[in-house]
Amino acid sequence: MLVGQAAPSLSEVAYRRLEEAIVTLSLRPGAVLTEAQMIDLVGVGRTPVREALIRLAQQGMVEILPRKGVVVAGINAIDIMAALDAREVLERLIASDAAKRASPRERIAIIEAAKAMRAAAEIGDAGAYMRLDKELDAVVAEAARSPYATRAVEPLQALIRRAWYHFERQDDLVPAAAHHVAFAQAVAKADPTAAMGASDALMLHLRKGLLATLSRD
Repeated sequence: MLVGQAAPSLSEVAYRRLEEAIVTLSLRPGAVLTEAQMIDLVGVGRTPVREALIRLAQQGMVEILPRKGVVVAGINAIDIMAALDAREVLERLIASDAAKRASPRERIAIIEAAKAMRAAAEIGDAGAYMRLDKELDAVVAEAARSPYATRAVEPLQALIRRAWYHFERQDDLVPAAAHHVAFAQAVAKADPTAAMGASDALMLHLRKGLLATLSRD
């Protein structure tokens, strides 16, 4: 949690835990779970879990089955590409805003997160890499101070991370990390144009990689 932020509500805790389980495929696509199972999984009560599930359903992560529970959404190419299309536009805005508005401390944190991603990639630690990817997104979002764009892009980022786990893009760690470092450097240099260009290059890299993987499956 970033300095100055309030502790998350129980609904937010339930949402984060369920989203993490879905994104990392601990809850597999197509899995059917009862409300009781999800309460046990996240460790909070019925109302926060229900609120979290409504939010996840709105984001396309689950489908609520009345009186039965939920089914975890499947993963398909059309959804992935549509998410990338929308994410690309939002990421450009966030990149530009972060380059313009980040504090000196935030610029350092952005560089450090990207370099940590590169280090994780170089030793093949996919779990650490993906955790750091999420951390970098959070630091950039905080620096951008663009809450509407941030709220809109977060579920799209989660959908793409889920696709990464699903297609096991281990071979892409080092090349993708290089794009993240270039992006972080552009933001840290307070260059909005370069930051948008680096964001576009990263999104293009993600798109090409996922398309190549989809064509093999």
